Amino acid sequence: MCLRPVLAKSLVAGSVLSGTLVLGVLSLSDVEAQTTDLEFRPSLSFEDDPSSDFELSSEADAEPFEQLVEEGVQGSEKRVSAAQSKQQPTPLTRRRREAKFSERVEAASRRSRPVGGGGLADEGIFDGETVQDRPVGFKLGSLRLTPSLDAGLGWTDNAAQANGGSPDGFYEVDAAVSVVSNWDRHEIGLELRGSLRAFFDEPDNNQPVLSGRGNLRLDLGRQTTADVDGVYSFSREERSSAENEATSGRTNSVQEIGGRLSLSRQISVIQLRGGFGVDRTVYGGQMSVSQPRDNTVVDATFRSSFDNGAMFEPYLEGGFLVREYDQDCKGDPACFDRNSRGYFVKAGLNVDRGPKLRGEFGVGYRSEFLKDDRLSALQGFVFDGAFVWSPTRRDTVTLSGATSFNGTNLNGASGSILYAGDMRYAHQFTQDIVGDIQLGYTYRKYQGIDIVEQEGTGSFGLVWAFSKDAALLSRYTFRAFDSNVAESDYTSSLVEAGLRIRR
Repeated sequence: MCLRPVLAKSLVAGSVLSGTLVLGVLSLSDVEAQTTDLEFRPSLSFEDDPSSDFELSSEADAEPFEQLVEEGVQGSEKRVSAAQSKQQPTPLTRRRREAKFSERVEAASRRSRPVGGGGLADEGIFDGETVQDRPVGFKLGSLRLTPSLDAGLGWTDNAAQANGGSPDGFYEVDAAVSVVSNWDRHEIGLELRGSLRAFFDEPDNNQPVLSGRGNLRLDLGRQTTADVDGVYSFSREERSSAENEATSGRTNSVQEIGGRLSLSRQISVIQLRGGFGVDRTVYGGQMSVSQPRDNTVVDATFRSSFDNGAMFEPYLEGGFLVREYDQDCKGDPACFDRNSRGYFVKAGLNVDRGPKLRGEFGVGYRSEFLKDDRLSALQGFVFDGAFVWSPTRRDTVTLSGATSFNGTNLNGASGSILYAGDMRYAHQFTQDIVGDIQLGYTYRKYQGIDIVEQEGTGSFGLVWAFSKDAALLSRYTFRAFDSNVAESDYTSSLVEAGLRIRR
């Protein structure tokens, strides 16, 4: 599970460059930092109240928050959309919109909250957002609507994100709107987002992304809640993926539609949660003579956790699943029947140290037994988790990991298992300037055939909010892809800058 030496050196070099530039900016802010209290949190102290040690760094920092209170939005700022309740690293086979740093902080915090805990954000955690242009939104009765628009230009030395790709410039537009309720009981959250990265010389490399997610939480009692979640995404497949069937022109589109109904109940110190979920994947575009990949997965899960209010809370989770492909293999001996039945089990810990350290991690095993005897079971270890660590009042680190099992139509393959993890660090230089560094790694193994794909990424960005509604954005990203399929390896560097407007 290691990148080849040449690509590893390239990734390290890109990461070192990113770190060097950010540290350079950090040194320029020393004068500001000398007048600011950057006291480290006593992260392992058990005597202090975890919610009592957060203070604004200076009177200047307090002014924007006082302004928000005067505008009557203090409560809405604490309530984050329930639609952001689950964020995972981006899968390797396609490009999706990366979750904002604040979304990752909220997602990790939600994992360890008790039944009926609501959507209140942790006041003691720096969420990676600039203060001056912190979104306020528009009040629509008991709902709050928050729009945003990003637009910018960029350049990359590998527009195709593939072996032999050529450089190209691009423009990018990202528009989003979210709606969240402000009710005493129950909660609803919706988010719609669309983005387009359009290249000047080769439009076949354009990257459109559309996503939508929603959540309805019903408080059925003091200890019982019901959740209804729905997600949708549209994107294009990676040109370097072993499953890419488009030999020329645009790569295939990928649509994912999912829904889940779950019920949670607190019984003394035991928290119980059960639910049913459906996830469907549909591919469109150029198709080869191989079997279609469109499939639907239905699962039932049950989880029990020991919730006694301690810092560490163990949990056990398990369930069953059914995967059905759209194509029927009856009467065709050349067809691989990949319909499957399976199970998964997982054990882990919730960690809750208030604003200092919060999150969850788990490890387990999953198996899918395919109907076709010629194909081996799709099985392997699983891990997932998300953590937020806030060592100081101006610094936050997020860690995230996930495992996914995916169907395929590659000859002789049962499917693929993707392991993904990333780390992001955000620092507040001033209330109007925020920087972050990101590092990520993914490893995909196809079961039944000898194909392994790996990808390492590193990036850094700076945001300067120059008014209450607008900010300048900039980011550099380096990517290294490694596969044992011939002529698939590549590296790419990307630089982009733009304007963000939000209200």
